[in-house]
Amino acid sequence: MLRQALGAARRASRAQAALTRISVQGSASKLVEQASLTSASGRSFEALRFQITRSRGYVSTSSSLGALYGSMLVERIPVVLPDPPQWEVEYHEWSESRRDRHRVKLPDQIVEPKGLLENLPDFEPAPRETEADRTGDRRTLQRKLSEYLFLVLKDKNGKWGFPKTEHAQSETMRQTAERSLKDFAGESIECWVVGNAPQGHYEEQDGTTFYYRGSYLEGDLVLQGGYTDHAWVTKEELGEFFDAQHHDLLKRML
Repeated sequence: MLRQALGAARRASRAQAALTRISVQGSASKLVEQASLTSASGRSFEALRFQITRSRGYVSTSSSLGALYGSMLVERIPVVLPDPPQWEVEYHEWSESRRDRHRVKLPDQIVEPKGLLENLPDFEPAPRETEADRTGDRRTLQRKLSEYLFLVLKDKNGKWGFPKTEHAQSETMRQTAERSLKDFAGESIECWVVGNAPQGHYEEQDGTTFYYRGSYLEGDLVLQGGYTDHAWVTKEELGEFFDAQHHDLLKRML
């Protein structure tokens, strides 16, 4: 009887420990999910990070996540519609030929326009390929009109990439990203920030960078803060400025 009682007590103890671990891990998971809402609620990332590490119990509360940075990815949305894929062109050609075979021809006196074409003003559509496309100029927005462009900068050390600013305890991560925009552009350009939650994050040796997306609205970029050059590049061209792993994240994120 004593042996059975001890066995039952051990099994109950193990079950209670398992429930405790599940409860703690579940609470930590909920806190991690709250990170995307931190900017909207105004809570500090530092406070959230301390709460996560405290709830996990097995993680040090010092700086297990490293330094936190905010970065604004400035984008220019497409100016013209993208070229249709080849399958779509072939489908429209087939559809048009099939329609012609079954189309009923109406008398000319019904369908012929009466003096309308003669009064139309001369119109010539703007070319889809610009001078910047032909010369390879990446410092202008007037290139790759049918694609998204993203702004990359060159710092005083000659390194290209997205500028970032370290997070301050008194601000949300979105405010940190907006401050990174002001640090290199001042008031020269205006952007609309897409949402309160970051588009994604990337961990490096010096810390974790949270990326926010800002759609360019207007203004002529004037660099400050020690940056010496800039370029507007496509998603694929970002591979020239970042390693393969970082570029893979950016392609999935953007």
